[in-house]
Amino acid sequence: MSTRSVRFRVTVLAAAIVAALLVAVAVLLVVVQHRALAAAVDDGLRRRADDLAAVVAETLPDTLSGTDDDNAAQIVTPSGEVLVSSINLGVGQPIAPDPGEREVIVERALTEPDDTFRVLSRSATAAEGRLIIHVATAADEISDSVDILRNSLLVLVPLAVALLAAAIWWLVGKALDPVEAIRTEVTAISETDLDRRVPVPDTDDEISRLALTMNLMLDRLEDGVSRLQRFVADASHELRSPLTRMRTELEVDLANPDRANPLATHRSVLDEVNAMQRLVDELLYLARADAGQQLVRTERVDLDDLLLSEADRLGATELSVDISSVSAGQVLGDRAQLVRAIQNLVDNATRHAATAVTFDLREDEAGVLLAVSDDGPGIPPDQAEHVFERFARVDEGRSRDEGGSGVGLAIVRDIVERHGGTVVVDTGFTTGARLVVRFPAVAG
Repeated sequence: MSTRSVRFRVTVLAAAIVAALLVAVAVLLVVVQHRALAAAVDDGLRRRADDLAAVVAETLPDTLSGTDDDNAAQIVTPSGEVLVSSINLGVGQPIAPDPGEREVIVERALTEPDDTFRVLSRSATAAEGRLIIHVATAADEISDSVDILRNSLLVLVPLAVALLAAAIWWLVGKALDPVEAIRTEVTAISETDLDRRVPVPDTDDEISRLALTMNLMLDRLEDGVSRLQRFVADASHELRSPLTRMRTELEVDLANPDRANPLATHRSVLDEVNAMQRLVDELLYLARADAGQQLVRTERVDLDDLLLSEADRLGATELSVDISSVSAGQVLGDRAQLVRAIQNLVDNATRHAATAVTFDLREDEAGVLLAVSDDGPGIPPDQAEHVFERFARVDEGRSRDEGGSGVGLAIVRDIVERHGGTVVVDTGFTTGARLVVRFPAVAG
């Protein structure tokens, strides 16, 4: 049994608290009983003293009635002379000092050293003048009753604590059984069987909610691992394809040196290397984004300048670029990341455009709207969200065989969302594909 277990600690803590409470209650019971018994005895002594004072007021008695081994009485002068005493006391010394004008109650041994009496002393008025009355009764009844109660509690309190500790140990164990089942199941889950889930107790309490939360976490973990595996597989394929093409071209040139065209091979290999470098850069961006390392700087960025720069870049191609709908648009963000996002949007449109690419940019009350359109085969409505996934595969009309890496739009969405914006496919655009980005307005 581990002393660090929750079961052990809860049991010990609960037992200690209950033991402290029971001990306090037991002490209180003993004190209360002692005081109650003493008060009852004192009331009896007062009645006896009242009766004796009434007798003394008329005449001094020769003997004192109502006395036995457990009761005693004396009538004493202020000077200490014992005038009348009960037989069990003899004529000796006063059993208590002069109380003066007060009533005094004390406990002391009288007849035997071990016999404790409770003695009440008070003044009384007689024909002879002021006299002192002492009445006493044995205190054994008080001490015996208190001893019985104390001894009983000395047995019952530890027994009650032990029984309670055993009950708490059992109850905590039963309550923690589902937790142990969850722990056992989680321990058995490995990377090869992430589809397993922990048992959910039908109790609708904290433990059942813990199990549900654990299963949700396992869902996310399974999804994350699955996405990572697909990501690695797709990335490997994307890197292997250009490497295979470069190796094939080089092997053909080496096998047929008389028919080789080194310049054409160099250009082809350089194009493949550039494409691989771009893919590696994009993969590195995504890896850093997943690790939370893509920090967004806050500066004012003119998106119209970035779009016009892209339009100039496309001027060297055969595509028609329409910038007539580009107006001023300023956002707050990281310029380098916004440049990458716009370049990816434009590259996506350029790869699939038949003849033209169109840029739109404007500001309104909702923020800044940026759109890039092409007159290519378009994106089916059921693929409108799929295209933003990493290495997404859509129909052949917009396949990655045309030069895309399959992660460009995933990077666009990541950057846009980091800037508080959204990017969607305009499913109502029917003459190609139109991707629309919205950024929040710049305050001030």
